[in-house]
Amino acid sequence: MMMSPTCCFQSLFFTLLIVVQNRLTNGEAVISVCGTEEMCVTEKLCIDSDDSGRGLIGIRIARICGIGLVCCDREQLESWNATLTKSVGTTQRNSQTVNTTTTTEEPSGYESCGLNMECVPRKLCQDNVINDDGHFIVNPRIGETPCRRALDRCCAIDQQAPANESSYLSALGSFKYQGCGWSNPKGLIPDQDNYEYATDVSLFAEFPWMVALITGRNQYVCGGTLIHPQLVLTSAHNIKNHTVHTLVARAGEWDLNSLDEPHEHQARRIKQIIPHEEFDPEAFFNDIALVVLDEPVEIKPHIQPLCLPPPETPALLADLRKGQCYATGWGSRLPGSDRNERLLKRIDLPVVSRAECQAQLRVTRLGRRFRLRPSFICAGGIEGKDTCKGDGGSPLFCTLPGQSDRYQLAGIVSWGIECAKEDVPAVYANVPFLRTWIDEKVKSLGLKIDGP
Repeated sequence: MMMSPTCCFQSLFFTLLIVVQNRLTNGEAVISVCGTEEMCVTEKLCIDSDDSGRGLIGIRIARICGIGLVCCDREQLESWNATLTKSVGTTQRNSQTVNTTTTTEEPSGYESCGLNMECVPRKLCQDNVINDDGHFIVNPRIGETPCRRALDRCCAIDQQAPANESSYLSALGSFKYQGCGWSNPKGLIPDQDNYEYATDVSLFAEFPWMVALITGRNQYVCGGTLIHPQLVLTSAHNIKNHTVHTLVARAGEWDLNSLDEPHEHQARRIKQIIPHEEFDPEAFFNDIALVVLDEPVEIKPHIQPLCLPPPETPALLADLRKGQCYATGWGSRLPGSDRNERLLKRIDLPVVSRAECQAQLRVTRLGRRFRLRPSFICAGGIEGKDTCKGDGGSPLFCTLPGQSDRYQLAGIVSWGIECAKEDVPAVYANVPFLRTWIDEKVKSLGLKIDGP
C-alpha cells in the first residue's frame, strides 16, 4: 500500500522534531525544561515557525534546552507543519524545510568548521588541542574564530572529550579560597583565547560575585551581588513584584543563553526577600534588598563573594573616588534599547562626589531644587559609558586601597536620567551609607560576613 506524500511529509517532520528533541551533546548541555505543550527544537525552527507576531521579543534569554535548542510551542510547530504540508506536490520545499532536515546530517549536534572538525564548547576539547588559525576552514574570515559562539572552539573530532573528562575540572580541585573581593583579571580560560570580545565584555569569571536573578521560566529579571554564600544584594525596585516562589538566583553565570561555560553556574531557590523598610518606590530612596538563598552556594573559582565596604566616612568616599571602579550587568548596551546583552558587560566608571553629582543632575529635567539624598551614590557622566536599562540590581565596585585586583561594593544600579550622556552621572544605592542596615539584617539571620 503506497502512502500519500502528505502523510510521509508529516511523518518526516515529526521524526525530525523527535531527533532534535532527543539530540544529546553531553550530559550537562541538555536540560529538561520544556513544558508539556512545548517541544525542544532548534532556535531557527522556532523563529521560522513563529505565528505570535511578537517580533520584538528576542531569544537571547529564552528558555534553552540544549546547545542551539529552545523550548517552542507545540501548537505553533503543528500549525507551521500544516502550512508546509499544503504545498507538498505543488512546489519544492522551501529553504526552511531544507534547513530542518540538515539535523540528520549532524548527529553530534555540533556545527562543522572544516574537515573532521566541529565547533564544540571549549571545555570539551581534549588536551586543549584547538584550531584557531583558520586551517581547514571553508571561507575563513581573517581575525575571527570560525565558531559563532564565544565559548565554542574548532576542535578535531578525535579530540573531543566527555564532560566528566574535561581538563577544566582540574582547576576546581586545586582552588583555594583566599577571601572576599578577589577578581580573576584574566578570566578562567587557561589556554590562549583568540575570540574577539567587544571592549565592554567581561572575561568568563573575571568578577565571580556577579549573580543573575531570573524567573522560574528562565526570564532575566536583574543583577545581584554575592556577599556571602547564602546572601545576595540587589535593588528593591527590581524585585518588588516578585516573591520567593517566582525567583531563582544563578551564581557563576556569564552567558545567559548558553550552558557551555568552562564551569557550571549554580542555581538556588530563594528562601527570603528582605527589602529596605523605607524603600520609596517613586523616589527610589533606600533602593536595596537582601535575598536569602535556600542553600549556600559552593565557593568555586568562578563563584566568590564581593567585600562589603565599611560604613560611610569622608575618607572612604575619597578612597572610592581614587579607586578603579567598574559596573557589570546584562542590560542593554545602547541607550533606548530594550534588548539585554547575552554576555556579561564590564564598564569602567569614576565615582562622582555628591556635590558634583547633585549639581549636574540639577541641570537636567530634575530641576534646580533637586536634592540628592544620602542613600544615593553617583558614578559615570562619561559619554558612551553607562549602566542602562536592564542593569538594575547589578553592582558598582571599586578597588580596595593599595590593591589592584581586589574590590569592595560601592553601589547598586538604581536609576538615571539619561543613559551614557556626558556630565549626567547614573545613580546607585549607596552601599556604605546602607551598611548598618545590611549588618542588622545579616545578624538577624544568624549569619556573619567576612571582611577583607
